[in-house]
Amino acid sequence: MKKAAILLASLILSISLAQVKIGILSPLTGGAAGTGQAQKAGFELALEEINAAGGVLGEPLEILIEDTQANSDVALAAFEKLMTEDEVEFIGGGFSSGVTLGLIESFKTFQPVVSWIGGAVSGVGIDGFDGIEELVGEEPWFFHVHPWDYQNTAAANAFVASTGVGSVALLHEDSAFGGPGAATSERVIEEQGIDVVLNEAFKSTLTGGTGDFRAAISKAAASNADLLYWIGYDSDVVPMTSQIRELNFTPNYIFGTPPGWPSDYTEAPEAECVAGLIGFLPSLPTPEAKAFADAYEAMHGAAPDNYAAALAYAQLWSYADAINAAGSTDQAAVIEQLESLSFKSPMGEWSFGQSEISPHQGFGSEMWLVFQYQNGVREIVWPEDKATAPLASCN
Repeated sequence: MKKAAILLASLILSISLAQVKIGILSPLTGGAAGTGQAQKAGFELALEEINAAGGVLGEPLEILIEDTQANSDVALAAFEKLMTEDEVEFIGGGFSSGVTLGLIESFKTFQPVVSWIGGAVSGVGIDGFDGIEELVGEEPWFFHVHPWDYQNTAAANAFVASTGVGSVALLHEDSAFGGPGAATSERVIEEQGIDVVLNEAFKSTLTGGTGDFRAAISKAAASNADLLYWIGYDSDVVPMTSQIRELNFTPNYIFGTPPGWPSDYTEAPEAECVAGLIGFLPSLPTPEAKAFADAYEAMHGAAPDNYAAALAYAQLWSYADAINAAGSTDQAAVIEQLESLSFKSPMGEWSFGQSEISPHQGFGSEMWLVFQYQNGVREIVWPEDKATAPLASCN
């Protein structure tokens, strides 16, 4: 009897100390590959540090990264493979509201612990529309790392108001990402006493568009707006700004909010004076930012140029800390630790808390910075207490 009890205890211990695997969904190829590869680089750095510090539950942590190609069908197949073949209990990564919407029913079926970087669309402030926050944000196993759209909009529109402009032309891609974001932006901008003289949709290159945005840009130019505000994806950056120059549209400010910016864009002539919303830059004047940037460059040979790397790094460390604190992979125990712990990150200390709907929201509007390309450098221009240079006019 005593021998049987010892064997059972040994079996339980061996199960509890089995190697932990976390499944990652990220767009490593396709139109959003820049963001996906940045996520991958951030995960790789965090993984190296976590395992050097002793791993998770005494064993090296393993991550299984699946390429979603920013495509809903591909992402769904990848997620179900992670659930059924790889038998992971934790899911990370994430990109694109459209892809996330396509995963929600399968998330609900399998119900792993999901910590999600992408999928920011929310219906908060939009009558008759249910976004990701409404559909899955209250689930106890769902944790949202990236700010929601209305939190992004709050930061973006605070920047717009800080410029002192009187009018804005708003261009937005026409899917679940750009449409709700533009609707909220228009309302908030006008509440600040700034005229939105145009709200025009375009088809993103990520969702099948040709990359010809001239019709929308021409309407913006004809509006004589002081500021052009555009919402699109990474792959829209070059055609959008190239065509703005081609059509000689010279508003005082050009401001974009894609999830990422092409790594080779900084030196391009059309980049000069373009401003953008971003969650992290290596020049952020904090010790945490410098430590992350130095370690990232040592591993990858270049500075981090997409804030998705910093979010991925923060996400994986939060999982490792929570599982270690729980002492097992028991879902309820890990959820409890994710809810209660504070985590370190390149953006500073953070934790999951209450948003408008979700009880498990990570970063909020305070994460955002606005940078501007100035003479081949991305200078932080907002908020003022973090700025490395003043905002310059495009005129």
